[in-house]
Amino acid sequence: MKKQMILMAVLLMTLALSVVPVVAAQTRLFVADMSVTGVQNKDEMKTTLQTLLASRLNGDTVLAVGSAAEADVVVTGSYVSIGKVFSVDALAKTVDGKTLSRAFVQGDNQDELIPAVGKLAEKLLAELAKVPTAQAPRTSALPAAVVSIPAASGVVKGVEMSPAATGEFIKPKEVEVSRNDSGGWQSKRLAGAAGLMATGRISADGSRELFFAETRRISYYRQGKEMTLIASTELAEPRKIISIDTLEDGAGNLDMYVTVIRAGELLSQVWQVSGDKMVLVADEMPYYFRTFSHAGGPKKLFAQTMGRSDVDFFGNVFEATRSGKTITMKNAVKMPRYGNIYNFNQFRASDGALLTTVLSTDNYLVIYDENQKELWRSNDKFGGSELSFQRDDSDNLRVTGDQYRWTFMNQRIQVTPGGEVVVGKNDGFMVLGKARTYKTGAVYCFVWNGSTLDEKWHTRATQNYMPDYYLDSARNELLMLQTVLRPGMNEKGASSLTIKKVE
Repeated sequence: MKKQMILMAVLLMTLALSVVPVVAAQTRLFVADMSVTGVQNKDEMKTTLQTLLASRLNGDTVLAVGSAAEADVVVTGSYVSIGKVFSVDALAKTVDGKTLSRAFVQGDNQDELIPAVGKLAEKLLAELAKVPTAQAPRTSALPAAVVSIPAASGVVKGVEMSPAATGEFIKPKEVEVSRNDSGGWQSKRLAGAAGLMATGRISADGSRELFFAETRRISYYRQGKEMTLIASTELAEPRKIISIDTLEDGAGNLDMYVTVIRAGELLSQVWQVSGDKMVLVADEMPYYFRTFSHAGGPKKLFAQTMGRSDVDFFGNVFEATRSGKTITMKNAVKMPRYGNIYNFNQFRASDGALLTTVLSTDNYLVIYDENQKELWRSNDKFGGSELSFQRDDSDNLRVTGDQYRWTFMNQRIQVTPGGEVVVGKNDGFMVLGKARTYKTGAVYCFVWNGSTLDEKWHTRATQNYMPDYYLDSARNELLMLQTVLRPGMNEKGASSLTIKKVE
């Protein structure tokens, strides 16, 4: 019996030692604080750069550690911003001071910072791969399921640990997604980092028209078993698209309302989908446009005007109709505090009262009564968008240090015919200069119980930023747009579309 126990102990020790080369193959790397010059929020930028670079260096051959004492290699660097142009420089050294690699990247504006850090990491990793590593492991490790305790006889026995309780480790469910499966559908990778989505008509064969907008490009797809690009168009610089919506007119034509900003002014457009073409029918219109199901009713066109000076969204939102290039506005919807055309909706309570729901400037979901009095506010934040536009703010230059005021859009709120409130939620929020970045996204559905919003369901979080979504109540399908590759200096980025069946 003792011989068997000794053999088992030797076998376990052999297995434990066999994992050491795997640990030793990784280079332990620490990214130190980086010096920052030319920005106001230096401390925040230092932490952000350190986190971004460490996460992008971490991988199969490099293990990012939390301190220089644990590291084989230490990376230091600097960030310098002059006007809108920036440069990030990095230096990798061994712990005894030997230089291993130098690299730098630069960009023309803050929107390019994240992809620039990724390129910097690629350069450093390429150089580090050329350096021979023969680091000895700092600690030996036994398999996680085995611990060693001394016995009275002096023989080391292997004792199995009891398994963790159910729920201690949370694993993602294995969901098989098929294009022919009624439960879900996933597109292939789509060229361009689309930030906006609009749905069109459903064909007799079940295929759906879809429209995606990037900064200046509009792409028209048909979604069936696969996504087929039908047409695309690109607006002239320096125009920027901040919303895209569709609406069928009385004659069965599909109109596409594109809200466009140029030099801080509204120059919106209307396109009409004619067969496989998109035809521009109206241009340079001074309105924010949105088409949606107001209070869960039929889809209609709404419009709002832009204010002067420091007012981006002026006055009430109006129901609108179009005749050629003429927009007629009627039936004003009075906006409560924080409300604008893109971040509000309304729903009927069980007693018939018309309540307004709005995403506040700090991303809390707020409910107002018919007299614009606040009834309820969420404890968690929702919404969240990286899409923004800039307007001249020279009058406040001394206070803000920036000639332009940045206005961020937000997730639109949907209300279903049954009165359910649906809103997106992006998490993993970071600020880089004036730009925002998010890492994950989900969609939540709520029901008003008379005093608060009760959650009915929410989706599992995506592993990517979710710039837009749409719940097709008629088909019980939830469309979620994701950014799978962010645009960069020489990179257009990429998107994907997920469709989930809502049961």
